[in-house]
Amino acid sequence: MAKNIFSGTLAGMAVLLSTLGPAIAGDTATAAKNGSELSPRQQQAIRNAFSRLDEGERQMTMEWSDAKKVSETMCRPAALRYFRKQYRETDRVFLGTVKSDSLKLQGNRQLTGTGQFREGYNWHYFTFECQLNPATGYAVSFKADITKTESYRRQSL
Repeated sequence: MAKNIFSGTLAGMAVLLSTLGPAIAGDTATAAKNGSELSPRQQQAIRNAFSRLDEGERQMTMEWSDAKKVSETMCRPAALRYFRKQYRETDRVFLGTVKSDSLKLQGNRQLTGTGQFREGYNWHYFTFECQLNPATGYAVSFKADITKTESYRRQSL
């Protein structure tokens, strides 16, 4: 008598789906309710990063747009690594400005926008593209084009 090897596998998958289905649907419903397109992993990465802040800072950051949250927790570290490879003295990177259209989150796979970084006495302004992996909650690549450079070397009196 031949045994169907798939019957046990299918039964196991059915049990797994019936168990995980509500949890998966809950994450989707939460994301839809919040108006967020971020994956559960991306949302968790943001919560983990913000958990290190004090209570007041954490409350403020949770009011940010998803684009700002992604820029600070996923793309800014990638941007700092990217610019330090080209400009060793890079010590500050800012993504976005106070303008609401300076960061654009396209689904949960890409963030684009403007930013600036400091290298020595120079501030470099740039446009950027940050590719995201929704399955891991991390940035997978960062590319930028410098649009302007300004020097702020103090003159001696």
